[in-house]
Amino acid sequence: MLSSLWLDATRWWWMRKDVHEPLRTVLHTGPPRAHTPIADIKIVAVDLELTGLDPRADQIVAIGWVVIEQGRIRMQSARRTLVQIDGSVADSATVHGIVDASLQDALPLADALNPLLQEMTRAALLAHHAPVEQRFLNAACRSCFGAPLLVPVIDTVALGRRLLERGTRSAADDALRLPALRQRCGLPTYPAHDALTDALATAELFLAQCTRFGDIGDMPLSVVRS
Repeated sequence: MLSSLWLDATRWWWMRKDVHEPLRTVLHTGPPRAHTPIADIKIVAVDLELTGLDPRADQIVAIGWVVIEQGRIRMQSARRTLVQIDGSVADSATVHGIVDASLQDALPLADALNPLLQEMTRAALLAHHAPVEQRFLNAACRSCFGAPLLVPVIDTVALGRRLLERGTRSAADDALRLPALRQRCGLPTYPAHDALTDALATAELFLAQCTRFGDIGDMPLSVVRS
């Protein structure tokens, strides 16, 4: 409840500012409420590939996302966008495989974010280790559109920790990695560190995790949100 109240108050504060579209529409359109069943909520699974983990110094090089609606992944919504950066990807290329030459035709950050934000109207954000995506998306949206991205957030790491601890297992970091949690749910292994593949892998993991908590037709957002 406190999280919902904080989100509502913060959105109200930012709605009084000069916020640009499409983020303005996201702010001015009410977010999914905590009591709404998950099956009735639009959820956008997002993954970012980055030059590092500090949004003050590092940059987004790729954005991948896919939409979940009515408890199903909408594959036609899947999208991966490369993003222009200042300077070089440097050593981060060894993680995500995106080299400087790959970004020659990449989109400016605002243009890359635009279609994602259009999907975020009346939606919740889903990510694996969501605080990283939150920090970078908030910084990017403030820079490009004038406000942070203030939507309900679901983190598959947090859900994985709850499920492991409910089963009296320790929630070690290795056990909370995306491949490890997918394996525990009986899901196949996908190649890592591609923005779209990781977004899809996160969406599949989330739906599998939901089955451990109950029926998504009745289960409210408050059960899974961070």
